[in-house]
Amino acid sequence: MGKEKNNHSPNGWHPQDEDDYVDYRYIHEDDYEDYGEYEEYEDDEQPPFRRPSHGARRPYPRTQRSYVTPERDIPASRPSRQPAPQRTMRRIPPARKRRTWPTLLTGCVIGVLLVVAILAALVILGLNAVQNGGHLSGIPGLPGLKTYTRTSSQDVALSQLSQIQVCDKIGNVTLKVDPIATKTTVSALKTVQATSDSAAQTLLQQMTVAVQSPSTTATATGCPTEQSSGNNSTPVTNTTTLTSTSTTAASTLMITVALPQVTNNQVDLTVTLPPAAIQSAQTALALSVNAPRGNIDVTGISGDLKLLAATGNVTVRQAIITDGTQIETSQGNITFNGYLLVPPDSQNTTNPPRYLIRNETGNIDISLPANTNVTLDANTNIGAIKSDFAIPVNNNGGPVNYHGALNPALGTTALATLVLDVSTGNVHIQKATQLAP
Repeated sequence: MGKEKNNHSPNGWHPQDEDDYVDYRYIHEDDYEDYGEYEEYEDDEQPPFRRPSHGARRPYPRTQRSYVTPERDIPASRPSRQPAPQRTMRRIPPARKRRTWPTLLTGCVIGVLLVVAILAALVILGLNAVQNGGHLSGIPGLPGLKTYTRTSSQDVALSQLSQIQVCDKIGNVTLKVDPIATKTTVSALKTVQATSDSAAQTLLQQMTVAVQSPSTTATATGCPTEQSSGNNSTPVTNTTTLTSTSTTAASTLMITVALPQVTNNQVDLTVTLPPAAIQSAQTALALSVNAPRGNIDVTGISGDLKLLAATGNVTVRQAIITDGTQIETSQGNITFNGYLLVPPDSQNTTNPPRYLIRNETGNIDISLPANTNVTLDANTNIGAIKSDFAIPVNNNGGPVNYHGALNPALGTTALATLVLDVSTGNVHIQKATQLAP
């Protein structure tokens, strides 16, 4: 029997005590202390009503009793509740006030980039239009340019020629002597860039090739040429006027190409001459070719040659050049294979013969007979001088020049001077197998 107070029982006592259950609680021995002896009643009699006693309990030891109580469920202690986890509240920082300067700066940068892109596009379109004659080409969404060509040919009946002038601002010029030809022929190949056939036909019609025959009064050519002074080139206009006298008109041929505007369209000229038209024992042929934007190719023609180009190569083959010959180009290579006609009185110190071959940027490659007797004046600012002739040249990587006999082995050096002048490029002099006449 329990001695201590049962904290888990509603009345504080142990249910295993041998007590009576009265008034909804257990009555223990100490509760009957003031009642005296019990009265016995029959089974059918009811005991008198007695008010429950609430006297003070006296502490005394209870009688130890042993008994067996029926099994009953003993209320288990309630599990202690765990305290609910405390929620952690995330602190939301206050919204920061955005600065306006980064936004304004980004907008300004984007605006500047857009302006630069638009200006670059306009420049590209302008250059495209200039290069294509006012038409835009190669731009997605626009019709592309196509190449159209037309060939024409004219015959000129001439028995003798003392002077030929050719002016072609944009295009290649070729002059050659054909042994089987019986008359002079001028052929032109016109090339245009256009977006349609109708536009091409209009451009082709506007491009003209004027061939002035002996019966036509000659006028100024008006073709720009490159005449150099030292190492500087200044474009000038050839204003040579040919009169219609019987001698000049009967022996002069002028060919002029007219373009509607300065574009990438071009006219390539080919002049074919019979040998009889230029072979004359009395006078040397005077040939003048101006091709600012094209190549010049001359084969089998002898005389006083004035071949002037700006952006192109100049090639002379099988030619005999006389005093006063001038072959020049600004950007390109010059190739010469022929003879130098040195007159018998070349020892004249007053006005010795002079042959000039010069370019600004490019190489000079000439081939002369082994017995050529002239004074060589070769110069290059950036380049080298190489010669099959025994001339002392010191190529040290800087400006190189040589002035002296081309062929010292001949002994006496002629006063006729061959000038080979290059600003940026090399000079190469080769010995030909044939001998000069």
